[in-house]
Amino acid sequence: MRNSMPAVGLFFLAPLIGEMLLGATSLDALALLPVLALLYGSGALLIRELVRRTGRGWGSILLLGAAYALLEEGLLDQMLFNADYSGNYDMVTVTPIPLVGTGAYGLISVLAVHALWSITVPIALMEALVPQRAERPWLGRTGLTVTAGLLVLGAVVVGWGSYDDSGYMAPWPLLAGTAAVVAALVVAAFLIPRPRAGLDSRGAPRPLFVGIASCAVTSAFWLVLQPSRLGVAAALAIAVAAAGLVHHWARARDWAPPHIFALAAGATLTYAWVGFGQTPDQGSGGTVNLVGHILLAGAAVALLCVAGRRVGARSA
Repeated sequence: MRNSMPAVGLFFLAPLIGEMLLGATSLDALALLPVLALLYGSGALLIRELVRRTGRGWGSILLLGAAYALLEEGLLDQMLFNADYSGNYDMVTVTPIPLVGTGAYGLISVLAVHALWSITVPIALMEALVPQRAERPWLGRTGLTVTAGLLVLGAVVVGWGSYDDSGYMAPWPLLAGTAAVVAALVVAAFLIPRPRAGLDSRGAPRPLFVGIASCAVTSAFWLVLQPSRLGVAAALAIAVAAAGLVHHWARARDWAPPHIFALAAGATLTYAWVGFGQTPDQGSGGTVNLVGHILLAGAAVALLCVAGRRVGARSA
């Protein structure tokens, strides 16, 4: 049982960060966590296991996270194509992209939310909590089979629940195109070169600086991302510049797990403050939501402190 604890932890940490720390689900709706984990947790865990078993790196995790984003929001709940999905989310008519069936604002929002925060960040944090097992598989064949089964169950719950609630089904060309992009992202994740450490002789920045930069850049991303073409362009520019900078840092001779944790920690702190401004889709609003989010943000900071100590001690 002890050997499976990191897997169980990631299973629940993914929806806690992806839904609750974001503010989309308030803390008084915690009973929904097992349902949310069917898709979020199983997706993150299966991605992590496949990448670690094949010796791939964080680029592969991000690409598979992007595939997960399009699976959930394009094929299952179809938020990307349904203009009446919610009063808070119109992904179709805002900054529309011709022939794609959705808008640039919605697309970049969905990819950022899921590829980075729902998938990559929880994986990085859980691996920092168990640094001695960070690069090893956490599941055997039975565990992988169960995880895949839970992911399918989650897909059915989300897909059927969304259709039953809205009665909306996107046109088949949009669904087929989305499925093709998902498949292409999965293939690309296992075709990109395996990571090679220490390609440059220069040193990497201190992890503290990396963490501060991560929080600053991800905060800037959310501040400039607005439902306008200018806002989308500015956010996309920040994302591309950040990816280039991290790629440059990661080639340094002493780039190590504390740096990766620092990137995830900075992004987590950004979600902690962003969540205070969100109106929850599920659970209570008002004072109940405010108190709940204070508790969630405090718990996130505590988790970062523990993970930071562990990964730092391991590297030392």
